[in-house]
Amino acid sequence: MSGWRAAAILFGALQAAGAQAETLRMLLTQIPGVIELAPDGATMRGSGIDLMKEVGRRAGVSLHFEAYPQARARLLVEQQPDACLPAGRLPELQAKYKWTAPLLHMRLVLLARADDGRQLSGLEQAQSLRVGAMRGTMAAARLKEQGVAVEESADYLSGLEKLRLGRLDLWAMLDVGVSSLAKHLGMAPPRVAWVMDTLDVSFACNRQVDDALIARLDRAIAAMRADGSMARFDLR
Repeated sequence: MSGWRAAAILFGALQAAGAQAETLRMLLTQIPGVIELAPDGATMRGSGIDLMKEVGRRAGVSLHFEAYPQARARLLVEQQPDACLPAGRLPELQAKYKWTAPLLHMRLVLLARADDGRQLSGLEQAQSLRVGAMRGTMAAARLKEQGVAVEESADYLSGLEKLRLGRLDLWAMLDVGVSSLAKHLGMAPPRVAWVMDTLDVSFACNRQVDDALIARLDRAIAAMRADGSMARFDLR
């Protein structure tokens, strides 16, 4: 093999390795209208997907989106070196992942039906109520830590449907996609009965993801905050 041909093969291999290093898998839990599988069953769509695509575009990182239940997504991100998920940066999760700068500031809330006039003054009042949350979420974990019995559902839609039917008094989740979910179910948007916490949502990535790649994502997020483009994405 000639020297130039060997060099060309080596250069191509390095390019391929570099291209592979610039791809991240985003493991996502579906929130209809915000993050959901398209009708083709393979691609994902929604305002949350559009936001993440723009971060990736600015960072020069190709993001591959995959739908998983929340608990499964978190476990896979801990195990697989090219995987990330958006997550609240809670102290108990800090050491499990490598984190980007905050994408969004969100509230962890207890939702009641729009026609439910009860007012909560503390989480202890929820202990005597029927409270639901999606299995594997930080909302479910936080409620259990506070001694609240939680009825866990497989997804957001089935949980909010229980709230709509009066089978739950409260539903716990991050305040993202609430209006979209309610519209999907044909119910009036539920109201916030109690704010459990306010937290930053970031990309939580496997500990092996390269620091330089995380830094590029950080710069893209900072640029979107600086130019106001982050606010263009409606995650309600």
